[in-house]
Amino acid sequence: MSRIDNNKRFGSRRQFCREYLAVKGEQTDNERIGKMANRLSQILKGEKGIQLYDLPLFCQLLEVSCEDILSAGKCPAPASTRLTNYAAAFSQDEQEWETYVNREDSPILNADEFGKTFIDYALEARNYKLLKYLMGKGYIWFVGPDEQNHSTYFTGFGAGTSIEKKTFPYPRNLNVLDAQLKMRDELRTHMTALAIQHRDIEMLDQLHAREIPSLYQISAFSSAPTACEQYYNAELMDVLTHADNGILEYFSEEFEITDRVGFSNRFLFPFIGELIERLLQNNRPFAEYMLKDAIRHNQSVYDQLSVLLTDAVNFYKRPDYDMTNIVIKNDVIRGILRYLNFFDGDLVSYFALLPGTKKGLRSNIIQVNAKSADTVINRLITELNELYNAIRHITPRFEGGKEQ
Repeated sequence: MSRIDNNKRFGSRRQFCREYLAVKGEQTDNERIGKMANRLSQILKGEKGIQLYDLPLFCQLLEVSCEDILSAGKCPAPASTRLTNYAAAFSQDEQEWETYVNREDSPILNADEFGKTFIDYALEARNYKLLKYLMGKGYIWFVGPDEQNHSTYFTGFGAGTSIEKKTFPYPRNLNVLDAQLKMRDELRTHMTALAIQHRDIEMLDQLHAREIPSLYQISAFSSAPTACEQYYNAELMDVLTHADNGILEYFSEEFEITDRVGFSNRFLFPFIGELIERLLQNNRPFAEYMLKDAIRHNQSVYDQLSVLLTDAVNFYKRPDYDMTNIVIKNDVIRGILRYLNFFDGDLVSYFALLPGTKKGLRSNIIQVNAKSADTVINRLITELNELYNAIRHITPRFEGGKEQ
């Protein structure tokens, strides 16, 4: 680590810490610089080890290899001036980015020997400026442009790249980047976490930050949607737990999705139940507001389902249906509930397949598994969970005697 003390670029360890924080995308106020300087001092004295997340940034700032640092300079690796996915992803030079995107051999489209792409490294480096630049130029996108083509969002969000592989003399330059963007939705949610840290609401809208593909898959005529947990991102949840109230308000709002058959459906962030639990554990006052939003949403779902089931009951109120006959009544109930489905516990779908009718509901419902010392919070949790259970066990109501 004598490279830090002897490096003219930094001048001091404190300046090194300042540049470390800047490259990491964190604020460079005196408090953060002081904490980093203290940790660096402990590393240099041998009291603490270098963390894995430090290595890429130390290598970039000191312009050495990981091997050189880990071996304390005994095994220096040959340096190269040729940009790689790794080096380009940590760059802060806009001209360097543009040159790398347009290189003839298109290395940006390939994964390296570790199976990682340029986007993987850019996300690891938290290089938000670079990623936003690539999106702004139309070089990459995490959500496809055709929002009316719902089949695009059925298995993903139509992510991709406009960077094309070169023809001869580079016939083996396969477009791994495009395939990875399309197949790995966690790249979008990692980008969402960065947008939250930068308080970029416009970017969150662009990324469909509150959505997952499962919400587009719910249908009475298709198999069960992909389990929501497949799209769970622990990093995103950690960032949200410590986000400011403006971001939390954004994630507590309902949003609308128009499905493939033309129904307009309203949802909440699929992992809002856990988010509320996290906020309660961290004594965040906003948990109360988020609980109230979740209650309003569950109540709306319950009310809509009640109306749909009542319409179905009314359809069967005909002279040839004697609802005092328990066998007939149970058959009717089974027929009505046939198209009410709960997927993955919290996704609900109902289609009223009655003559001349095109009505239905697709949404999600929220529950919270937590308790609080605050009686108001506990009352809200109870109200929310009671609505959740009422929806899960809803059934058609037949009032009176013989229905006609």
